[in-house]
This record gives sequence, structure tokens and C-alpha cells, in this order.
Amino acid sequence: MNIKQLLYLPLWYFKIRFSGKQIPLQTVIFITNECNYNCKHCCVDKTKPYSMTYDEIKEHLIYSYNQGSRFVDFEGGEGGKYKGGRGKYRGKYGKELDTKLGEVTGEYKTINDLCTLAKSIGFYSATVTTNASYDFSYFNADHVFVSIDGIKTHDIIRGKGAFEALKANIAKFPAPRKVSANMVINQINRDEIEAVLEFVQKSPYINGISFNFYNPVNGETALCVNDREAIIKTILNYKKRGYKILNSERGLKYLISPDFKKDCWITNFITLDGKCYSGCPDKTYCNICGLGMSGEMRALYDFNFQTILSGLSLRCRK
Repeated sequence: MNIKQLLYLPLWYFKIRFSGKQIPLQTVIFITNECNYNCKHCCVDKTKPYSMTYDEIKEHLIYSYNQGSRFVDFEGGEGGKYKGGRGKYRGKYGKELDTKLGEVTGEYKTINDLCTLAKSIGFYSATVTTNASYDFSYFNADHVFVSIDGIKTHDIIRGKGAFEALKANIAKFPAPRKVSANMVINQINRDEIEAVLEFVQKSPYINGISFNFYNPVNGETALCVNDREAIIKTILNYKKRGYKILNSERGLKYLISPDFKKDCWITNFITLDGKCYSGCPDKTYCNICGLGMSGEMRALYDFNFQTILSGLSLRCRK
């Protein structure tokens, strides 16, 4: 990030904190529902494979940037499987594109084209979330988040051979400081948190790890954990010992009692159907939310110094 970009951040904070404006800083776009895994905790409907078109994503990015967002994360499905047509859809924000609805030119774009597009529009960083099941060393994203569900339990959740594939593919990425892990804690992998922390700590290929708790999918609560406080205390203990944990202390503590006031409008979400949400698209379980970013957004609104430093450190890595 350059000086001009860094100066934008305090200006943004001043506007949201002292003028009462709800201006997003980050955008999450679900670009495809295609994936080669069927993870037990996944909330993505993969019954009808679909990817947004390149021009649709472009319009969403321009809209989000104009709203104030400066960071974007491309998610799936599996973000790396994105292969979108060159446009041909009717605009979502009152502007009709100069193409026919449903028409595809045959010129396809990849995840790298989306990252390049985002930076050309003005986004400070573009990140991609992947399951690391295949070689992603060609990604030109500013940061890559890989999903880890445990050591032994990774295969139980994702399928045989998934963990070995992950280990092999993170080792191929040319910039390990740009790779972070993410773990969704649930009833299947809850006993492997410490093993995962040891794995990440020893790995020269992973910058750090963030933690989330499983949120119910379609009312299914069997995978929910019921002793978050004990788990978070364990994670905080490792963080104090210098382990590479990306969640801030304040953000983690918020998750102990997740009925705290949410400031999730700091991120706007764009779903595969083209709808744009100020904050989480599904507020059904807001009072028991386990998403780490909900705690981090609240901590950011509180101007928690550790949260700010952690975020800047992640975004400024070369």
C-alpha cells in the first residue's frame, strides 16, 4: 500500500465513526459455485453449476469501489475454478450493458483476470480463497487464503487425499508470505485445533491462520460447538505464546458471546445471483455468529490497535 492508500483509511474511519455513515471497506464476491469438493460444513448450493460473467463482476466491483470499498476477496465454490464468459448480461445498478442478455462471446476469463481487473479499478488488494486441492502457484492475487480443516479430519471433511494435496500445493506457491490458512471449527475437527496450530507454526509456506466457528446451514446445528469460550481461551493462549494467529485478541473475545453489536456493514457481500448486501447475506443466525470477521469488524469499529495492525500487516505483505 502506498501513502495515498494509507491516508484513505483514517479518512474512512473518521466518516464511519463520527458522521454515522455506513461505508464498506471490503467486498466479498462469490464468483462461482463450482467446486471439486463436497465439504460437510459447506453452505454453497452446487446443484446447478454457475459462474458470474466477467462484465457482471466488473460492474459489481465498480459499484463497490464507488461505495467506498478498497479491498476485495473472490470466493466460491472454488475460486480457482472460475472461468467466466466475457459479459453479456443486464446490469444490476441501472445501467444496461451493450450486450445481449445471455449471449456469450467465447472469450473466457480466469481468476487472475479478476484480480488484475480489481487493481485496475483502484482496489488496494485482491485476495482469493482456495481449497488448495490443485496447483495455485499461478495466482496473481495479493493474498491467498487456503482452507484447513484439521490434520486427520481434513480428509474426513473434504475427502481422501485432500490434506496431502494441500501440503503439496502450498509448497509450490512462490510467495509464502502471501498465503494464510483458515479453519472453520466444528464438532468434527474441534480436537485438532492444537495440531493445526503446530502445523501452521512449523510450516515455512503459511503466513498465519484465522479461525471461525461453524454457522448452521439450512438449520442444521449438529456441527455447532457448544463450548466456544474454552476453545477461544486455548487459541488466545497460543496467540500469547507467539503462534501465527491472525485473529486479534479483541475479535476472538467477541466470539465468546456472539450477541455483541455487529458492524458487518464494513463488508458488502455480493452473492452469485447478483444481489448486493450491506453486511452478511444471511442474518438468520446473527445472534450466534461464529465468523471471525464479524468480531474483527466490531474490533475495527472500536479502533482496537491490535486489530488495525494485524489487518495492515496482512494487506501490506510483499
